[in-house]
Order: sequence, then C-alpha cells, then structure tokens
Amino acid sequence: MSHWPRQISLMSLLLVSFLATASFADDSMNCPGTLPNNHATLAAGDQSTANHLQVSRSIEPGTEFDIDVCAADVILTASPDNELRITVDIARPSSQHNAVDYLHTLDISNRHAKLQLHLLRELRAKVTIEVPAGTPDLTLNLGRGDLTLAAARIGGKSENINVGMGHINFEGNADAYEELQINVGLGSLHDNRPDGQNHHFIVARSLEGTGKGSIEMNVGMGSVDLNPSQAKPI
Repeated sequence: MSHWPRQISLMSLLLVSFLATASFADDSMNCPGTLPNNHATLAAGDQSTANHLQVSRSIEPGTEFDIDVCAADVILTASPDNELRITVDIARPSSQHNAVDYLHTLDISNRHAKLQLHLLRELRAKVTIEVPAGTPDLTLNLGRGDLTLAAARIGGKSENINVGMGHINFEGNADAYEELQINVGLGSLHDNRPDGQNHHFIVARSLEGTGKGSIEMNVGMGSVDLNPSQAKPI
C-alpha cells in the first residue's frame, strides 16, 4: 500500500505533462491556414521552388539551437562541418506559395539560432535539419509528425525533444548519452537495442549511458523507438 501515493503522484505528473504537450501539439499542428506576411530572407546559394527549399548557413562553434516545426516528418542529424542545413520537400505544394514562404524565422545571432517552419499538415512535408556536431544546447518542438533523431551523430551536451503527436525514431547506443529521459503521455516505448524493454500506456523511463550529455524526449501521444546507431549517415 505504501507504493500507491508514489504511483499516483507519478501518473498525475505524467498526465499534466501529457496535457501540456498535447496543448502545444494542438496549437502547432493547427497553424493558421494563412501564412505570416513575412518570411526569412534567402541568401546566395539558397534554393526555393514550390516544392523544395534548401538553405545553408555558417554557424559559430557553441551556437545553441531553438527549432519549431508545425507539421512534418523530420530528420535531425549532424552536418559534416560548421554549417546549418535545412532541406524541405513538399509532396503537395500550393500553387500560391514557394517553399520559402513556410520558413517563418531563421535568426542566427549571438551564438543562438532560431528556426521556425510554418508547415501545414496538408503539405505532407519532409524536413532534414543538419546541425554541427557537438551542439551544446538544442531544443526541437514538433507539433505533429515523425522524427528521426541521429543522437549518436549530434553528440550535444543537452537535447530537449518534444513531439505533440507522432513518433520518435531514436538512433544511438548507450555511448550517445550520459542520461536519457523518455516521457510518453499516451503511447509506447520500444527499445530495440540488445536487452531493451518495451513499455506501454503512460511511460516515464530514465536510462543511464556511457557517453556525455543529456537527452530528454517527450511525446504527448504516440511512440518512441530506441534503435542502435546507424553505420551510414542519414
């Protein structure tokens, strides 16, 4: 009986976390149908058509990242150099907009990079974001969609990943982190690595690794898969 208060407290905490994340998902995946009047400015070498966007920026060492994506399938991985690269491919492009119109914010200053992609569900967009390896602090908020996180390649000090509704495919062995925290408000966790365990419904797991840095992944509704590191770059 003595364990009940602790279990109830944990479930209450996770429920509050789930509701907060779900609220973020609701706001993010229901971005206004009309785009903001302003969008980020393209630079020399950038590309933008109705269904494709490619942007590259040089990044100072130690830059922190704050990334918001409304609705898309996202790959977050490391770049081979000190460059931020953003690639967007749109399966159902609008006849009224180019891809750059969805790049709401790209602000890089004082070792802080802010990226906002105002992508709508009906576009069925796929996004690849490459950040320099060893990024000290990275936060990514994805309202709705599937995220592939190449944790072993990024190797940052602190990564905070939030998905309102969707799936996280985590790629990394125990040497990709010192601490890995996984919270799922409603869904499941599948650890597909050797001796991994599966958990369902409300999930709160903390795993210790042999590497450096901490990673926290929060999913309001959906699932997380922990997979070994991939031999080939994503």
